[in-house]
Amino acid sequence: METRANYALIGAFVIIAALAALGFVLWLGQSQFNRDYDVYDAVFEGPVTLEEGASVRYIGIKVGEVTSIGIDRDDASKVRARLRVDNETPVKTDSTASIEFAGITGVTFIQINAGAPQAEWLKRASSENIPEIKTESNPLSALVSSGTEVMGRATLALERIDELLSQENIDAVSNTVQNVEAITSALSGNGEIFTDVNDLLQNANNAAQSFDQASRDLGQLGRDASVEVKRIGEEISSITEDLEAVTTSAQSAIERVEGAVDAAATVIEGPGTDAVVDFRIVAQDLRVLIARLDRLTREIEQNPQGLLRSDPLPYEKDGE
Repeated sequence: METRANYALIGAFVIIAALAALGFVLWLGQSQFNRDYDVYDAVFEGPVTLEEGASVRYIGIKVGEVTSIGIDRDDASKVRARLRVDNETPVKTDSTASIEFAGITGVTFIQINAGAPQAEWLKRASSENIPEIKTESNPLSALVSSGTEVMGRATLALERIDELLSQENIDAVSNTVQNVEAITSALSGNGEIFTDVNDLLQNANNAAQSFDQASRDLGQLGRDASVEVKRIGEEISSITEDLEAVTTSAQSAIERVEGAVDAAATVIEGPGTDAVVDFRIVAQDLRVLIARLDRLTREIEQNPQGLLRSDPLPYEKDGE
């Protein structure tokens, strides 16, 4: 009887322990399952190095994981990732998500950056069932994704460098260096050449200075000539006006003398008649003089340069 009682006690203890362990496991699992999560979508430019189960971090703290990854239905060049995040995580309307690398291991995760403190929570502001977090590219991720293109360009650059450093080009550069050395040696042994070149440059400099001085002298001469020509023109204009005044006065005087002579001729007879004739001859000579003065005035007005060059207009006889 005692043996059977011991077996029953041991069996009861084992059953109680198993039930206690099962209850603890169920309690622990229930506490995990009762935890609330929010679901978000994040659309990234493909290709991406991201896998299901990758962690989701908020300013460096793990707050969830990636539950699924697929091609975006609206744009096949993009990748849509679904994120399950703790509902206490303050994902704001201006928060952004990016793919980051964990150290040098190459493990990727999604980093959610905090938005402005005054911004509204995304799950409250969005009218969609699954809100979408804005995304931004990571420089390192872009570098890794474009690694193939970078390697291709690097290979092409190395090929071009190899062509540049071919034996033919190396020989050509070597010959050029030798030619330069030969020219330098030849010039260093002929110091007179440098002396002649220096003298030539000095003479050219002196000639340039002389030409510059001559240009300034010519400019001054031109200005002086302009002033002199202007002065002569003013004097000629004054002479012309004086000649015109003299001509007008002489013409008026001759007309008055002729009138007086004609009046006297009708009264004087005998010896006085010769005096009248002499007055008329004088009047005729004065008319000729006035005509020549008038012609001189016109010549000065029409051709003052000819007067300065002693090249007057051809003389025209009176009446021609």
